[in-house]
Amino acid sequence: IEATNHYQKLKIQVKMKTEKILCVVVTYNRLAHLKECLAALSAQSCKNFDILIVNNGSTDGTREFLQMLVSKYIVINQDNVGGAGGFYTGMKYMLDNKYDYLWMMDDDGVPDECQLEQLLKYKDVSWYLNALVLDKDDNQKLAFPLQNTKLSLQQIIQKGEIITNFVHPFNGTFLNVELLKKIGLIKKEMFIWGDEKEYTLRAIKIANVVPTTIAAAIHYHPKEKGDKENAFPFGWFPNDKIIVKPESLSCFYYRNLGYIDATYFSRLKSAKWIFCHIIYFLRKNKITELEKYLVNYFAGRNNNYK
Repeated sequence: IEATNHYQKLKIQVKMKTEKILCVVVTYNRLAHLKECLAALSAQSCKNFDILIVNNGSTDGTREFLQMLVSKYIVINQDNVGGAGGFYTGMKYMLDNKYDYLWMMDDDGVPDECQLEQLLKYKDVSWYLNALVLDKDDNQKLAFPLQNTKLSLQQIIQKGEIITNFVHPFNGTFLNVELLKKIGLIKKEMFIWGDEKEYTLRAIKIANVVPTTIAAAIHYHPKEKGDKENAFPFGWFPNDKIIVKPESLSCFYYRNLGYIDATYFSRLKSAKWIFCHIIYFLRKNKITELEKYLVNYFAGRNNNYK
């Protein structure tokens, strides 16, 4: 019996050693954040993974900093092609080099020291796992709104709750290689704002996966960027809040919104949100922004990313 148990333990150890995990960190001009992220990765309780840093043309000394670490990390320097382009490069490297799992995050995220260990415990639950994302500045709050559960944040953490059909990608996201083989790589043309949502919806639609947040796997991240405002004055209609992005980059968001709506949602639901955006821009007298929204939204609906 002792010999059999010992043999079984050896089999498990060999299996763990042969499973290749690649952590991909996408960075752009946030060297201080990147250093914090890398320090947290070095402190992980589970050490069996490689780290790929995709540098999107940073001009703040990131490239020079990474040159000193090429013996420790895998580094790819490229032009700034946005978060989508950065994760596309990471996904492609993962497939080309035959890794089994992909662990993903931006440079401003900080993984808890046991995050990977916890994700690995549940790796057979779903091809798509995610850490619970807490506010980096206030760990008692979520960085992003949490849905599909009536439990409080404290109850979730205490119970080690598995939250199905809800994730905050790509912040401590853990993907099985079989998912990438089935649905392909991220849509790199999206640049920013929407690429992670599209990939999640594609995983659900094509691979029939259940995206799952593992509450015991903690990821710290700055709270959600972008304001949410009522489309109609005084909150006349429920659930009419739209996300308002900085106007300098909002064209990317509008275009990606159009693609996602056309690909994954009904025409009725899409029409509702088109109407809400039009009302909002007219009410705020943002005629130029309304024109930008319409042009880019319908370009996205036609998958026009030229």
